[in-house]
Amino acid sequence: MSQGSFARRRPRDHDGSSAAEIAVFDATEKLLANTSLQDLTVAQILEVGGLSRANFYHYFANKYDVLVALLGRVFDESYGLDAPWGTDPGRDRARRMGSSLDQTLEMWSKHGAVICAVIEHMHSRPAVAEAWQRMFEQFVSALAEQIRFERAEGRAPDGAPAVMLAAMLVGGAERAFYVSTRGLDDRLPAAASVTTSLTAINEAAIYGGRAPAKGRRATAKDAATEVTAPPAAEPVAVETETARNILNSMRELLMTETLAELSVAKILKHSNTSRASFYFYFRSKEDAFVVLFREAAAHVVAGLADIVEVDRADPSALMAQVDQWLNVDRHAGAVIKNAVHEWPRLPELRVEYLAAMSAMETVLESIILADRKRGLAPAGPPVREYAATLLWTIERTIAGSLAGEAHLGDRAAVTEMVTRFVFAAIYGRR
Repeated sequence: MSQGSFARRRPRDHDGSSAAEIAVFDATEKLLANTSLQDLTVAQILEVGGLSRANFYHYFANKYDVLVALLGRVFDESYGLDAPWGTDPGRDRARRMGSSLDQTLEMWSKHGAVICAVIEHMHSRPAVAEAWQRMFEQFVSALAEQIRFERAEGRAPDGAPAVMLAAMLVGGAERAFYVSTRGLDDRLPAAASVTTSLTAINEAAIYGGRAPAKGRRATAKDAATEVTAPPAAEPVAVETETARNILNSMRELLMTETLAELSVAKILKHSNTSRASFYFYFRSKEDAFVVLFREAAAHVVAGLADIVEVDRADPSALMAQVDQWLNVDRHAGAVIKNAVHEWPRLPELRVEYLAAMSAMETVLESIILADRKRGLAPAGPPVREYAATLLWTIERTIAGSLAGEAHLGDRAAVTEMVTRFVFAAIYGRR
């Protein structure tokens, strides 16, 4: 591996080049194409790789150790010596950043199962999180340096701290590629469907708007429709005072504990409810959490739908409404923060989460279509893909802020940045 390898420094002095390590890597990646990491066993890796248990444990402690080392190999192979941070800020770095999007697309297309497994387990496995964060930070740092350079040269306006803006853009790309690779959003059917939108989003975020799309004309696919708010979500049915008491207690506890940490016993104690009563209404704490998320999501979707009623020709009115949409209350924020971490692994929550995202994408898509037709918004990437990529970027950024991630911990500053970003991405012109 290269000197600047992404690979985690393992306890033993192995560099990933031995025949046994390569066999483990190849077997693991092959298996991940059809098996989740959660279900994958070391025995399966040994069988496919033709290795003994002694071979495996000489190099790796467990399957997560394999995943971390495999991630390093994937990034070394994909970027090598031509990574964006391999040159000083300026035209050459800008060129490499353009090339890196192509490299990133190729990486996700070839190794998407590996990267998806990393993203799905980084919140529960510190070693996986450390490996991913180290890679993530290199991209953030390189992009932040380039943003500062563009601002110093007078080509980009001042705005949010460069490192915060870079964290939003790198995180948005991570989320868009993940969702498209996993087939979770029909507006983003493959990794290749996000690259045009990501390029436009980066331009708008850094420069305050987009240059006119050359030769881009409206098509039947982009036919504008009247903007109408979606029907209001039906209230979540919580039939009794006991069930509501359980949910309210759980909401309070999630202010200080994660869903993973929270036990049914704690919920029972806080709500002064019997175990029999809890299980009469809910199958599990996850089942109760889905109800909490459904309630929070209904308010978030309604908040975006309110933008339909705003005079969008008035930038200040529009941004005020976007700001209001993004400012969820503390209790809803705690629920959403947990949902962001848990939806990839909980099937019922995933259904609710993706339904909420789809509802918001429909609203955003109709707004962009109508405002392009009116001339308020410039032409740009195909609207379905653009609305979805934009919304997943927003989702990832707000989620990161709620979770207190590096560079996104200042919630007020992040909200202001995202508010201005939404306006620039839809209406900004260079």
